[in-house]
Amino acid sequence: MIKAAFFDIDGTLLSFKTHRIPASAQQVLDSFHEQGIACVIATGRPTYQMPDWLFDLGWDAYITLSGQHCFDAEGVYRSCPIDPDDVAVIVDQVAQGRYDSLCMQGENSFVNRLSERVVTAGSNAGIVYHEEPFEHAFDAPVYQFCAFVDPADEHIVTDAVSHSLTTRWCDLFCDIIPANGGKDLGVAATLERLGIDASEAIAFGDGENDLSMFAAVGTSVAMGNAQDTVKAAATYVTTAVDDDGIYNAAKHFGLM
Repeated sequence: MIKAAFFDIDGTLLSFKTHRIPASAQQVLDSFHEQGIACVIATGRPTYQMPDWLFDLGWDAYITLSGQHCFDAEGVYRSCPIDPDDVAVIVDQVAQGRYDSLCMQGENSFVNRLSERVVTAGSNAGIVYHEEPFEHAFDAPVYQFCAFVDPADEHIVTDAVSHSLTTRWCDLFCDIIPANGGKDLGVAATLERLGIDASEAIAFGDGENDLSMFAAVGTSVAMGNAQDTVKAAATYVTTAVDDDGIYNAAKHFGLM
């Protein structure tokens, strides 16, 4: 019996084409609410990069910044920023011109420069980034960086940091998160808070940063537009986000 459902945002809940929730996915959310199934956002985005209307859909909890900042109506129940030593390493590499980066803090995010690659990544997610001096990363705890490097160059980051790891959902950039972070830990903290066993949870995702989330639940669904590694790890592969993927998966598992 499914008692909780976790939804990635980009490419899963939101279409890359419209940046909206397909009507069929909204039907699923409405049905889950009626059945008493807890619905939880599980995203790499911070709250301030989510569209305002998304908060009006009755979510039971939010796993943001790839699992590092989790909260519900009662408050924050998980907060795990990047180690300050690794923040210094990333800021230094950006200053050296090794790569461009997006810094995400609890209340603010910024990029070191609006390169073509950075603008493209933001456009794909319907987000407009802004520039700030990258030293502002020292002004508040950092929960996640995005390093705009190719997969083959990801080692530039991983070879230099001691308390962080990388994950990604597209070739444009990798996410840098704490070594003791990830969507799986956000899911585990949320399930504990809700009093629900992992076997009673389902997760929907499309990127490699969803792989750890898949391992933290009993049932996992890869969207038809997901990467091959994600499809291989999923319990079930549904159709694409723009082809009623969430609805078709919910129907497959008898949840509608």
